Amino acid sequence: MVGTSGASAADTVPLAVLQLMQRLPKAQVRLIETTMDRLMAQLARSELDIVVGRSAPELQDAQVRTESLYMEPIHFVARPRHPLAVGGDVTWEALQRYRWVIWPRGTPIRNALEAALASAERALPGDCIESNSTILNLTLLNNSDMIGLASHRTARRLEELGALRIVPLRLAGFGSVSMYWREDGVKRAAVFAMLECLRRAADRVVPEGMDSTAGFKL
Repeated sequence: MVGTSGASAADTVPLAVLQLMQRLPKAQVRLIETTMDRLMAQLARSELDIVVGRSAPELQDAQVRTESLYMEPIHFVARPRHPLAVGGDVTWEALQRYRWVIWPRGTPIRNALEAALASAERALPGDCIESNSTILNLTLLNNSDMIGLASHRTARRLEELGALRIVPLRLAGFGSVSMYWREDGVKRAAVFAMLECLRRAADRVVPEGMDSTAGFKL
């Protein structure tokens, strides 16, 4: 069973599963999506074989192995016809005219947002909506002029689907995505193969201006 958080559910994990199905056609795969704290707790109890999501060393158990898959920037996102998504460059002043939908405090993507705000000497608006649901956030954004937040690969995938657009404001914040597994799990062929497929899927798309594992290029 593979657990995934929103950061990897839109791209890396499904692409890796498709590779696994080609490699091991009879493999049984179960996927679960929730927050990293819950996924890591399930992995520690051996209820999951692999967890893929935002790097969260503070949640790691001593019996769990980890490997960084890639680093990527974060983006503000909005509905396709949002005024800020169809024009030119966007200023912070323009962005703060709209209500934001953000991830809860303590989540890796929220930490990346707060780091980006600190770098820009900006404060988080007081009227933000906090939500840890990808579907709920997507519905809010598609039916209003609210502004959301997404990792690079998730944002690109949603743009390809016509669901959201990236707001053209470059953020200094970024986050890393890692995979976690128990050492005894790799003895099983399907688990070992899935780890290899995740590495391949992670290398498939490298965000602009970044190395898949090393961070920002200078």
